[in-house]
Amino acid sequence: MGMFNYVKVEQELPLDATLKTLNHNWRDEEYQTKELEESVMITYILRDNKLYEEVVEAHWEEVSPEEKKKDDNRFGLFWDKKYVRDSSKEVWREDYTGTFSFGCVVYGNTIDATDFYPDWKCVVVGGIVKELTIIPNYTKLPSRDRIEQQMEWDKELETHKNKMKCPVYSFYFNNYVKSLDKFGWYASRKLYSITKLIEWIRFYGIRKLVTFLTPR
Repeated sequence: MGMFNYVKVEQELPLDATLKTLNHNWRDEEYQTKELEESVMITYILRDNKLYEEVVEAHWEEVSPEEKKKDDNRFGLFWDKKYVRDSSKEVWREDYTGTFSFGCVVYGNTIDATDFYPDWKCVVVGGIVKELTIIPNYTKLPSRDRIEQQMEWDKELETHKNKMKCPVYSFYFNNYVKSLDKFGWYASRKLYSITKLIEWIRFYGIRKLVTFLTPR
């Protein structure tokens, strides 16, 4: 899936006839884009036809053993640090000129409803929004498959919670399943680092070495 950036829309969005019937609060929606500068989960804001960037000052802190124990997530024990925001400010991006698209997902509430995946195109010149249009023919899918899948996951989660009441299963899950998961994540991270090193050697390191050794 890759990384992305967030977009907050604090102004009116153009909607087609179908989206207007949803009676949806579009300003509270969480929009995402992979086309607005480097995708590193930065938050941008569209307000009064201007583009702003939320500049955050933050640091990483060690996760305490007590916090790890409180985390019910199966993978919670794998993370040793947490991201802590210190402060933030909004900066008008008058230096930015470009075009990007952003979108969201609006789920239907019933099994017979529809899930909507609308996208918008935004043209910015010198930090000023010159064009904001909805992209036609966006994706629409029946809500049935998603809701039925969620019901199946909820059923499996409830079954797991009931099994955890058994000391044998609880011991097996906490000491065997979690340990294998942790080892798998550790191994995959190491393999990823090795792969990145090999890519660096192939595409950059060898080229630099050949350039250095080639007579001028």
